[in-house]
Amino acid sequence: MTAAYELFKREVDAQGRERLDGFSLGNLRQLGPDEKVQVRATLTRLLSQREVRAPVALAVLDPTPATVTLLREAVPLPWRPGGVPTYFELEAAAALVVLVDEPMALDLLEGTVARLEDQWAKGIASEGLRRALPSSDASARLARLLCERPRDSVRLDAAEMLMARHGLWVHDPERRQEQVALLDALVGDDVAARDAALRRVLSEPIKAWP
Repeated sequence: MTAAYELFKREVDAQGRERLDGFSLGNLRQLGPDEKVQVRATLTRLLSQREVRAPVALAVLDPTPATVTLLREAVPLPWRPGGVPTYFELEAAAALVVLVDEPMALDLLEGTVARLEDQWAKGIASEGLRRALPSSDASARLARLLCERPRDSVRLDAAEMLMARHGLWVHDPERRQEQVALLDALVGDDVAARDAALRRVLSEPIKAWP
């Protein structure tokens, strides 16, 4: 039994803050072949139980058409107008867009960031947009959010996620001043400066996740 599998077993039964932290995604890539089969079975069971930690972990462990099918079954699309998604449904949508370009799932994520007041839901949705396939229009959606919002937390989150999606919001002390200046321009009220910053960000290639 590998250390990676032992850690996964501990995380399955975790409680409190450790449970909120979810599964260690990088750890899933260290599993042995037989262990991956067992972990997939566990994650599939957790998905059927609507466990919020399961969707993204399953997408990372097993990025296959079979997983895409399970995730499509987990979140009703197109989303019903006026309905409020659960955290599990948002996690399923966020996992789905990691694997396929699914505009209806992206609609749900973008709408959650734009309209819901629940900060945890907004966080799941904005992370989903950041992680979405490079071939999707998630960058354009994040850009739209930061352009259409007043100066508020949504604009800031959209700017940070857009920068992260394009590899510009990473821990790098030597580039910290540049990063802060770029972020300030994205969330500021100077439209010309914002548009110039947007062009700068969007000119960078998208960093595929994970």
